[in-house]
Amino acid sequence: MPGSKNKSRGTLRRKISEKCKFSLFEMFRSLVTSVTNSPACEFAGRILSANGGHITQHRGRRRTLTPVPWLPPVNEHVPKSSVGISKVTKTLLETVIEKENQVASTFANQASHQAATSIADIPASSRRVGLVVRKIGMLPQWTKEGGRILCTILEVDENHVVGVTSPDSWYKASAIGKRKAFNRHGPMWKVTVGATNEDPTNYTSAYRKKFTRAGVPVKETLGCFLVTEDALPLLGQPLDARHFEVGQYVTATGKTIDWGFQGGMHRWGMRGQPTRRTTKSHRRIGSVGSVGDARIWPGKRMPGHMGYEWRTVSGLEIVRINIDKQVIYVKGSVPGDMGEKLLLKDCLQEEKRLKSGPMPTWTPSLETIEEEPESPEEGVVPKNLLFKETFSPKLFRFTSPSIVYTDADAKKAAGRDKTKAKIAKVKK
Repeated sequence: MPGSKNKSRGTLRRKISEKCKFSLFEMFRSLVTSVTNSPACEFAGRILSANGGHITQHRGRRRTLTPVPWLPPVNEHVPKSSVGISKVTKTLLETVIEKENQVASTFANQASHQAATSIADIPASSRRVGLVVRKIGMLPQWTKEGGRILCTILEVDENHVVGVTSPDSWYKASAIGKRKAFNRHGPMWKVTVGATNEDPTNYTSAYRKKFTRAGVPVKETLGCFLVTEDALPLLGQPLDARHFEVGQYVTATGKTIDWGFQGGMHRWGMRGQPTRRTTKSHRRIGSVGSVGDARIWPGKRMPGHMGYEWRTVSGLEIVRINIDKQVIYVKGSVPGDMGEKLLLKDCLQEEKRLKSGPMPTWTPSLETIEEEPESPEEGVVPKNLLFKETFSPKLFRFTSPSIVYTDADAKKAAGRDKTKAKIAKVKK
């Protein structure tokens, strides 16, 4: 009978589904039992019991470009028109500021001469101070074989050590110090480096005091580095481009180029919508929350502010240093637009770290570069265009000849009869 067949089929399906449900339930129960008995789950249970059974989920906050409100202001926001300073008084103030900067530079040079420094082996556990540099642009260099190397030019602009903070003081003073003062590498000192002298009248008195204590001029930009005790520089000591050496590898940290508000195609590389049969939606990202809950999940890639993020590029080789202009040529690109400030420090990879160099930093007592004698080829170049520089051995120097003819080449060129054409010899 057709009815009995359908009833038997339904009974069979029901039995199979019950068996499948029972087997799936057993698998799920065994999985839950194994997870709950794991050490990670026990550790999480201890944390929950310590917090009273409550747990807080922490997500990344939205990035803002304004400084935090609890930090004191740096710039003095006073309209110059309301001050009412005469030209004579203004000239006198500029003269006094210039004299103070000269005195501060004298004290800084004395501190540099008093510093104990030497060219020594650098242990893997040591961390030297870095430099605050300004990105000027990019310029190609050429090797002796004719290869082209695109380099980034970085200027070391009036770097001085502004502050040296011990790990204990740093740990007590800030939340960042609680994370970085005593890390897996041991106790770390915070060394603050300032770059680019500025007019002190543009800054608040609280900001100027830290430079007065260090005995250096007021700086526009400050950068902090983690330094070990065996590589601590003196307070107020000037930093030179020769802190790094040609051929060593460095790490550059800075803010990327600020693109402002950008769409999904530019910001994330999305494909967009079809070209045809589309109206006013060619560059839109499309559906954003059609599966599951009717909402946009955190972390969804959407249009927004692009760039101006802290990024680090490691393993950059130094191929040239202009000592007179305090310029460093780095192979490759670094984050940031032209004119942006970056933090430059030693590379920490074992294969690329500096094995031997100036400790804790370069000082005039380590001056060993002698003026090179002028060659006949260099006599054509004006002396005001010849700077004291150090080059990588693989770079071609434009003061040296590019094509060299030997006596054998001259004899061969003179012996050939140029009135007759070259005829290939037929092999017999």
